[in-house]
Amino acid sequence: MEISFFTTLEPALAGAWIPSFAMVLIQFVSMFIHKEVGKRATDTSWYTLADKRNAIISSLLQVALLILSVFVPLKTGSAWFWIGAVIYVAAFAGFNYAAAPADKAAQGGIYRLSRNPMYFFYFLGMAGVCAASASLWLLIAIVPFAIYNHLVVLGEERYCERAYGREYLEHKRKTPRYFLFF
Repeated sequence: MEISFFTTLEPALAGAWIPSFAMVLIQFVSMFIHKEVGKRATDTSWYTLADKRNAIISSLLQVALLILSVFVPLKTGSAWFWIGAVIYVAAFAGFNYAAAPADKAAQGGIYRLSRNPMYFFYFLGMAGVCAASASLWLLIAIVPFAIYNHLVVLGEERYCERAYGREYLEHKRKTPRYFLFF
């Protein structure tokens, strides 16, 4: 089977939209199940003007990525598909939210391995979708999305430093930002 990384963009019934929208759905389901975690995750009252801008751009890029995924077929039967599927399934391991009191930084569960597991594992899942579709279109779209997500994370970490003080600084010192990376 020949793989073209710049596939023709046309609606695909068995397309990249299925796992892409599933990544969004699992976040909403997790926030619904863990209501306090969902409440904290959606609180943007602390955003600065730059944080608002970064969050809006990140959200628009996510919507663009989801829309683009409707027009990109999965490359089922290819090695790329199976590589992407393994990466995608691994991403679901990260959607294990840890609850914490409102006056404490989340540090239990997966937060012992990453200060920002939701962002990391969402990106990992979308990288799996990129691989499973062997699509440079999605890869091109995911890069600015990842950059703006990183800017949102930096804003959240500044907020956590102010809100949780020394406790968060200690957590930050011991725990990588994105899982085992940095």
